[in-house]
Amino acid sequence: MEFLKRHYEKIVLCVVLLGLAGAAVWIKLEISHVSESLEVPVTSTGAATGRSPRGKGAAAPSTLAPVDLKADELALAQITNPPPVVLSGLHNLFNPVTWKRNTNGAFLKILKSGPDALTVTNITPLYTIISFDHADGSGGSYAMTYQVHADPSRPNRKTTEHAKQDEKVKSGLYIVRGIKGAIDDPEELELEIPDTGQTVSVTTNKPYMRVDSYLADLRYEPDLKTMAKQHVGSAIKLDGELYKVIEISSNAVRVQANRTTKVTEVKWKQ
Repeated sequence: MEFLKRHYEKIVLCVVLLGLAGAAVWIKLEISHVSESLEVPVTSTGAATGRSPRGKGAAAPSTLAPVDLKADELALAQITNPPPVVLSGLHNLFNPVTWKRNTNGAFLKILKSGPDALTVTNITPLYTIISFDHADGSGGSYAMTYQVHADPSRPNRKTTEHAKQDEKVKSGLYIVRGIKGAIDDPEELELEIPDTGQTVSVTTNKPYMRVDSYLADLRYEPDLKTMAKQHVGSAIKLDGELYKVIEISSNAVRVQANRTTKVTEVKWKQ
């Protein structure tokens, strides 16, 4: 016991060294064993023998079949070309949703606000209309009616005036340049339109019509508000901000913010 007390550190060290030596021998043997198991000997006929051919007379091994790497290539393509990160849209991690109480008292989820939440429900063209009503009798005078910025769905008041060939009329919208048929009962009148330089024909059944401008019906869903018959220059309020209608075409409305002058185009989805 006295010997063990004096030399136990040396004994422990010897045991550890012996263990390491044994482990080194075992690792070497295991490596050799694993290497032999990984060898796939193939004879000249393509059959595995279990051992690599040795000696001068051994035939050269045939080519091994290629390894299928399709799954690995697909995974690599996914890693090198990751899908883009979309931080906008309907998710709310970076885009918290606003809730508003509408006029009915119910809560409404607001996904869009301002002009982005504006929709066009209808666009109505407004016309200049010039009509030939009848001849006034002898003397080559003709009763003509006209409307400016007229809405065909809601007939405006017509204005009647008398016109003679090659003479200016009070409205200034046209000049009679030609007469087809009898002077006192023409079948057709040819009109010059000074604004456009056009020459057009009108009869008692076929007036001249030209689009002058448009009216737009708008809806703002966050406030359940409808704004009918808006024209260029109309002022609208969205979420307390003032906007002005600056352009209306046959398929879109453009509004401008008074504060930032930012212009937003709203398409009419017919």
